[in-house]
Amino acid sequence: MNERTTSLQKQLQERCDKEINDITAILEELKNNIEREIKESQQPVQLELFTDTEKEQFERNRSSLQMRLEQIPDEIKQEIALIKKRFSAPTPRLFPLAITFLIPQKMAK
Repeated sequence: MNERTTSLQKQLQERCDKEINDITAILEELKNNIEREIKESQQPVQLELFTDTEKEQFERNRSSLQMRLEQIPDEIKQEIALIKKRFSAPTPRLFPLAITFLIPQKMAK
């Protein structure tokens, strides 16, 4: 049981590390995409061709992207904490197992 428990704890730690790396990579990729989008939106755009409503929407979109970009570092920290909490303090349990085969008496001979 102790060997199995140790093995499973190692697997759980590996899974925890993998999930942390995965969520960090996903959120970092999102951050990079948003940064690229913001950078592209700062390029000279012919805003004169836009209506006032379109200009306002453009600015709202850009400010929303900026707010989302600022939230990502905190979100990474929160996700890592949640993952660590989920994998912390596993409780080993041993379940006895028995298998009974029922064979018709005719076949038992």
